[in-house]
Amino acid sequence: MRVFIPTCETAVCTVPEWHRADMKGNEEQITSAEGWSPGALNLAQGVASKLHAQLLHADVSRLLVDLSKHPEDDTRWSRFAMKLTPEQRQRLDERQKRYYLDTFTQRAADALRRKDEVIHISFDTRQNLGEVGLLFSYDSRRNSEADWVREWTRAIHLKIPDLIIREESSPTRSLAGFMRERFPAGFSSIQLIANQSSFLEGKPIKWTELKKVLTNTVPR
Repeated sequence: MRVFIPTCETAVCTVPEWHRADMKGNEEQITSAEGWSPGALNLAQGVASKLHAQLLHADVSRLLVDLSKHPEDDTRWSRFAMKLTPEQRQRLDERQKRYYLDTFTQRAADALRRKDEVIHISFDTRQNLGEVGLLFSYDSRRNSEADWVREWTRAIHLKIPDLIIREESSPTRSLAGFMRERFPAGFSSIQLIANQSSFLEGKPIKWTELKKVLTNTVPR
């Protein structure tokens, strides 16, 4: 049986009340694409609902802590977060990163204990993709990930033949890399990155059409 764990690490641009003074004067950056990924949460919610899977998503801006990074990678802290005290960053780790990791790993461990196959799908959007509609990021050395991406790509192209879909290697110093190390067998991690301009401008494809196709073609 396949168990899906959908996540969205760039879901919101929220800054908790106790950090608003620390981020004062940077409101434009917080609400810009630097602070979050517009459309990512909307897409993640749609696919998660179709899969009847509980969505796990960040509830603070990645300018405070970037949960898509490897949990031991210092680049999880933005230039704004680096201005916080070590104690403040430690509390962010405890409040945000630890909960996220604990929830994620517990769901994966429970499924693998039942001998289920776990497929993690992380949702994001990205600027400057040009005519590329979708980008899949995964570890091509893992057959389970490559096969699943090919299966989804074929299904998408049956609905939108002209949609340009590209692939890239998943960074090893990432949340996905960390989880692959934690669960070397029975676990696959794929990141689906949609063109942000589809959500903001309807180009190169209308967002409603793209979202509908993705939710209806995700391999079960």
